[in-house]
Amino acid sequence: MEAKTKSERFVQARKDMWESLRLTLLKISKRGLSSLKEQEAAEFPRLYRMVCTDLAEAKMLKLSPDVLFYLNDMIGQAHKHLYSFPSLRMSSIKEFFRVSLPQIALKNWVFLIIAAVTFLVPYIISFAIIVNDPESAKELIPEKILNRMASAYKEGFTEERSTSSKGFMVSYYIYNNVSIDFACFALGILLGIGTLYILIYNGITLGAISGYIYGIGYGDNFIHFVTAHSVFELTGLILSGASGLLLGYSIINARKYSRRDWLKLQKTNLFTLVAAAAILTFLAAFIEGVISPSLLPYSFKTGVAIVSLTFVILYFFIIPIFTKRPTKI
Repeated sequence: MEAKTKSERFVQARKDMWESLRLTLLKISKRGLSSLKEQEAAEFPRLYRMVCTDLAEAKMLKLSPDVLFYLNDMIGQAHKHLYSFPSLRMSSIKEFFRVSLPQIALKNWVFLIIAAVTFLVPYIISFAIIVNDPESAKELIPEKILNRMASAYKEGFTEERSTSSKGFMVSYYIYNNVSIDFACFALGILLGIGTLYILIYNGITLGAISGYIYGIGYGDNFIHFVTAHSVFELTGLILSGASGLLLGYSIINARKYSRRDWLKLQKTNLFTLVAAAAILTFLAAFIEGVISPSLLPYSFKTGVAIVSLTFVILYFFIIPIFTKRPTKI
């Protein structure tokens, strides 16, 4: 009777919280995680942790088996929904690319603007200074790198690369650009300061290099190479920057939730921006490895840039307005 009494007291004190988790799980099982309102989504991981604590205490107190089974079963369901990777369906993939991705990008336009300005302003200033005084680039960029860049753009591209060479360069550009984009996002953990540093540093460095190439008279060859892939590459960098700034802002602006819970709520926003950046970076790497160094006429490469820019504007800014639907978090 003593164990039974302890079980009854234990259940009585916590039954309202358990019922809240049970109803949340019931809703998820019928309509999915996306059916949760903002408050419910915030409460879900908190309830899960509290019930885990209750289960540990119930085991320590050696409560009745039916209580332990009930808590074990509920925790198992909650863990599955919180941590298991959702099954991918073609309809979900289409919905993600057609609606969710562009809407989330547009919804975070403030971070996109900040990232773009943080990169472009240093780029423009650095370019404007060094294009008129190429020798000053040596104060920012190692002379060895400047000499290599000058050598690369002095003659332009006079012969077509082999297929194997193109494949190697695509792999290299993917590795290089993804590394920069990942650092741009990951360093947002430093309250966004790390992301700002990466954007400013890359703006100054790229501005200095391009200003130097123009300043020594090889600008035509340079622009011939960068035109086709630059739209996707820079947009990918800006999206990575926006995701890093959002990460930093989320840590600062946890509001009434714990930072851990708030970051969980923001993970859809964060990783959608990262996914968009990764896709554009891969496309840019393919163009940079195959089209940019080719002997195709400049008009073709300009066409690729125009199509890329049109796609970015339509996909990230125009389409979301006409497919607008309520988004969570």
